[in-house]
Amino acid sequence: MYLYEQGLLTPKYMLQNGNEDVNGRSMEQKGKMDMNAGMTKEMQVYNELREAILRNEYAPGTVLVERKLSEVYHVSRSPVRYALRQLVREGLLAEEPGKGIVVPAYTLEDILGVYDLLEVLQIYALQVSLKNYDASADKTLTQIMEETKKASTGGDLIERMDWDVKFHNFIIHYVHNRWLDKMFELLLNQKRRFDVTSFEDLEHGRETTMQHGKIYEAIMARDLDAAISAEKEHSQYIKQYYISKLVTGRYNIWQ
Repeated sequence: MYLYEQGLLTPKYMLQNGNEDVNGRSMEQKGKMDMNAGMTKEMQVYNELREAILRNEYAPGTVLVERKLSEVYHVSRSPVRYALRQLVREGLLAEEPGKGIVVPAYTLEDILGVYDLLEVLQIYALQVSLKNYDASADKTLTQIMEETKKASTGGDLIERMDWDVKFHNFIIHYVHNRWLDKMFELLLNQKRRFDVTSFEDLEHGRETTMQHGKIYEAIMARDLDAAISAEKEHSQYIKQYYISKLVTGRYNIWQ
């Protein structure tokens, strides 16, 4: 029940393959808005564009032009303008003088800033809520861990990354603090853009799954010190992994 309520059973990650996504939809098809009842055009464009950015379909430095996007999404420029402004507020886009709204490139400071804060929030969540974990929480976390291992063993790194996010989501949401949830969501947006560059790295997938296992075992044992230690180890590994990719140029998936 908890998984369903938190939306944790719905895969969110998609990986672009040439001019099609994993569902075989062309960029033109994806641009045609699904006019769902109750959703404004502004929100439809916002959701579509946000997912495209999170999937790294636009290379860093790409200037997003209202007119062109309105043609892609088959709407007027007003909904596009709303979506762009909202995404700038969330940090997924940036305004640059003389250029307009662009997809930001990532720096060493971005990687350290995002993962340092994610580590702080995860540790805080464990400190506050670990004592409140019960059989239901254990069952849910166990399911997430089992699915993560299954995806990792099967080599489905997109699915594994989806369960990776669910693992961290569960720890944060179990605190039941809406402000914590909001802060985590903003950082998660940036994390997902880093994550998409590692979808083809099997060794990285296995290593992070093993580290999640250590956090999971500490939680099951209600060992707060061990859980915090495992979380710190995991965070340090992730930071070093992406820093290495950035320094060596392996971070750039558009080359």
